[in-house]
Amino acid sequence: MKTVAAVMSALNKKGNPQRIQTFANHGAPKDTLFGVSVADMKVIARQIKGEQELALELYDTGNSDAMYLAGIVAGGKLMNKKQLGHWARNASWYMISEYSVPGVATESNHARDLGLKWITRKKELVASCGWNTLAGYITVTDDANLDIEEVNALLE
Repeated sequence: MKTVAAVMSALNKKGNPQRIQTFANHGAPKDTLFGVSVADMKVIARQIKGEQELALELYDTGNSDAMYLAGIVAGGKLMNKKQLGHWARNASWYMISEYSVPGVATESNHARDLGLKWITRKKELVASCGWNTLAGYITVTDDANLDIEEVNALLE
């Protein structure tokens, strides 16, 4: 399972119409879903872990399940600011903007800079990416390496 078509087929097979409706009720674009559980995605993710290019291609399908899966598979340290910005701008609902993108961005060397940039954006999902990326950055960064005045200002 190393191609986008194969992964999309596997996701489609694991889809659930009831889950599509549940996700849609929580803001997911209904026409971009198969309705795959996170548990099923993790099984698929184990099969493609480390396939960075595949993760990027999956995100670009615009399918919410594939985008979420891409966030599990992608290595943040392998992504540049442009790629991460593309992901933030194209997040289609909160599961992507609050979990997938920030999870990957937090692993990157650009977490602080992008988080600060994204929180100023008018598009709510991008701002959400920013706040969640900053939260992740603060969580994984040693206190001695944080600008505590900056963190306090953000809390204000």
